[in-house]
This record gives sequence, C-alpha cells and structure tokens, in this order.
Amino acid sequence: MKQGEDLHACRYRRRLVWSGWVRAGALVERLARRVPVCETCGREQPARRPRPAVIREVRAEIHLAPPLADATGRAVAAALLRHGGTAGRAAPIRGLFGELARRGVPASLAEEWIERFLRAGWLIAGWKLGGQPRLVTVALQQPEALRELARPGEDARRRDALQQARARTAGLSHPKAVEIAAILNSPEAESFPPLLLQALAALGLHAESGEVLAERVFSTRHLGGSKVLANLRGRLERLIGPLGEIGIREGASVTLLGGEGLLHLPDRQLDLRVFAPFVGLAAETLSRVAEIAFPSAGLFVVENLAVFEACCRGEVEAARGALVAWSAGYPSFAFRRLVDLAGKAGAPLRIWADLDLDGVRIARLIASWSPSGAAFYRMSGDDVTRAQRRHPLSPRSVVAIGRDLEERPGAPLADTLQALLDAGCWVEQEAFLANA
Repeated sequence: MKQGEDLHACRYRRRLVWSGWVRAGALVERLARRVPVCETCGREQPARRPRPAVIREVRAEIHLAPPLADATGRAVAAALLRHGGTAGRAAPIRGLFGELARRGVPASLAEEWIERFLRAGWLIAGWKLGGQPRLVTVALQQPEALRELARPGEDARRRDALQQARARTAGLSHPKAVEIAAILNSPEAESFPPLLLQALAALGLHAESGEVLAERVFSTRHLGGSKVLANLRGRLERLIGPLGEIGIREGASVTLLGGEGLLHLPDRQLDLRVFAPFVGLAAETLSRVAEIAFPSAGLFVVENLAVFEACCRGEVEAARGALVAWSAGYPSFAFRRLVDLAGKAGAPLRIWADLDLDGVRIARLIASWSPSGAAFYRMSGDDVTRAQRRHPLSPRSVVAIGRDLEERPGAPLADTLQALLDAGCWVEQEAFLANA
C-alpha cells in the first residue's frame, strides 16, 4: 500500500449499471445489470460469473411511418401521456394497463400499440427481465405526436387560444390583470389547455372592469356554461389566488359599510349607526348615494371580512369613529364611488390590507383613486417584523414580489414588499387583532 493511499473496507451498494447502445436492425437497445459498487471508491465487487441483465431498454434508430389512429390507439396514446416520463427520464407505468383494461383495451393490444409508437420514434420502452419480460418504463420522445394522435388538433387549438389570451390581456393595468398577463406570457402557459387559457383571459378582463359577478353568471357569459368555472376554479386559484378577491362571488355585488357616517340618497338618508354593526348595500344603491357626511376620522378601508367585523364592533382602536368599508379583496368599480365621495368631502382615507403582494396591490389601487392620497395602517416593514403569526411565501410569490420590486422600486409600500421578501413570509390582517 503506497503512502497517502486511502485505507478503507469497501461497503458495497447495488446500483444499475447500463451497457452501451447496440444496434439490432431498425432498433437499438441497452441492458442494465445490478452491480454492487463501493460507496467510497466506486470499485465494483468482483463476481465469478457474468451478472444477468435485469432491464432491457429499446428505442428506434430508424423511424417508421407513424401509425394510423383509431379509438384504441388514441386511448393508449392518452394513457401514455398521463403515465410516461420525459425524454431522458423514464417513468414507471404503474396502473397504465389496469386503466386501459377498464376501458376495454387488453394488455396485449396495448403493448402492440406501444411497439408501434416505439418504432415511430415517439418513445423509449423498458422491459424487466427475468422470467417473462414485462414492460415497466416509458420515456416519451415526441409527446406532441402522441397528443396529436390522442386529441387531434389540440395543440393547434392551444396555440390559437394562447395567442388570443395574450392579445386580450395586453395593455391591462389592474394589478391582478397584469399578473394574469404575466402568467399567460410565461413558458408555463404553453402547456395550459385551451379552456384554462380562455378563463384566465376572461378573468383578467373582468378584474380590469371592476365588475362583480356571481360565479355562474361569469361562467355562462365568458365560458359557455354555468358550471365550467366551478370545474376550473381549483387550478385557477392555485395560479392567481382566490377568485372572490377579483369580484367572482356566489351572489350579487354587495358593499358592506359600518361605523359612522350619513349617506344622502335622493329620497332618504341612511345613518350607519342605526344599522350597527354594519349594513350591506347593493351596487345600484351605492350608485345613488349623492353625498356622504363622513365623520372626522374619515374612511377606513379593510380588506378581510373578519377584520372588518371586528372594526365595526369597536374592537380596533384605529377604526373607531370612522366610516368602515369592506373592500372584499380587490375593490369593485362600485366601491370606487366611496373613495370618490371621501375625496369630495375632504375626508381622510386609511387602508388596512394583508401584508402580502395582493394586499399591497389592493392598498395601492385604492390609494390611487384618492386625489388627496391615503395612509396605510399596519402595513409597514416594521409590522412584518412585529407580526406574531406568519406564513411562508410560496415560490410563485417570491418570484412575483421580486418582479414587482424590479418593475416598481419606488411604488408605495415597496419597503413592505422588500421586508416580506427578506423574511420569506406573509402576514394576515387577523394576526394584529389581538393587540389592535
């Protein structure tokens, strides 16, 4: 043993070791064997006889003409798209044959179609050896060809839908509409189904309009059926957050008001103290309000319902003596009338929203409507630090906050966004109720 050479007792762990690719007619194949290899030095454990191959992987060297589609071929192609891996990464196809059998496609016929796809160069297939060979892995080489066979014309429809969605959302200014436009312009959107793209564009335009619609009304108007949006809602909310925040709700548009203030309508006056703790006004009623006699504490806008209720019940010191309004997330066009009337009356405007990107954007939007500006309550970087309960930022939120800071470094509450990014968290309004 030479000086300095590592002294150790080899500890072997079995791993798959692949041979090189070998040509066999129009196909090439390679074999994998389980070989004990030292974890420290990488040395293979000696063996008295050749180790048997355990997996055989095959791909086409010469691609044959693509198979003609029929119902069975389309079913097999669709199942492979759900179960197969990507080029360079084979995936185990557990459940594929059982799924096809339930659709009336026996395993023998499914394997025939997989063989055709293999010879066309659309995939690489792997068989487990030892006894009867069994197909166990698939890596998709040309998933777009399988998609076209499984669902003819879908890729073209997706491209058209993406192009239309991007065109419809270009130039929008509402914060949520801008966010949706950014999603549609990302590489991720290229894999979205056409209906999801259509829904995203419709939601962007809806946010821009400031309108409030019932879920089924929106779905019928923009997606062609009253239940379409309900089926897409989970995926949409994972992408852009709660739809209620941009005015998609179960019922009609209602603005909740509490605290103090006297609303002047053409035929009557409404004293908010009579309707304590709060009252709901339809958009049509709010549009008829000609003037509001605001209390000296002015207009206090709150994003979340639970916090709004606490303010109306006198549990938040800063809201006492003010007219308290619930923005319900991103405020509707009807809500803007409150801000306009506050501006005309010279009433101070204060805004309290969640300490997250949407909360900051909501506060900025409302403040932009006020000719005399606005103050923000519990929305500073110090409030982020002082919050007792926090939630971790999602990777998507980290990217979105970083993009906002890059594009609008001097915007109101930019320091708050930077604090959120530095802390890796966001904070709900409710976290401050205990010491409000």
